[in-house]
Amino acid sequence: MDKERKKWRAILRIIIDVILFLSKQNLYFRGHRESSDSKKQGIFLESMKLIAKYNHVMNEYLSDIQVSKKHMPTYLPPTIQNQLI
Repeated sequence: MDKERKKWRAILRIIIDVILFLSKQNLYFRGHRESSDSKKQGIFLESMKLIAKYNHVMNEYLSDIQVSKKHMPTYLPPTIQNQLI
C-alpha cells in the first residue's frame, strides 16, 4: 500500500510540476489533436513523454495508459489540467 501511494504521489508531483512550469512560462498546454496517433499533441503531453524517457515511474504510467486505454484512470486530460491549475 505504501509503495503504491509513493508511486501515485510521484506521478502527481511530476504532472503538477509540468503544469506549473507551462503556466509560469505562459505556454499553451494543448495541441491540435490529443489522440495518441497525432504528431501535434501539445507541449503538456510532449513534456510528459520527454520526462518518461528519464523517469521510470512516469514511463510505466504512460505505458500502462497506452496498453489499457479506457480501463485505467489518467491525470492527463484537459479537465484534470484545468482543475489542477
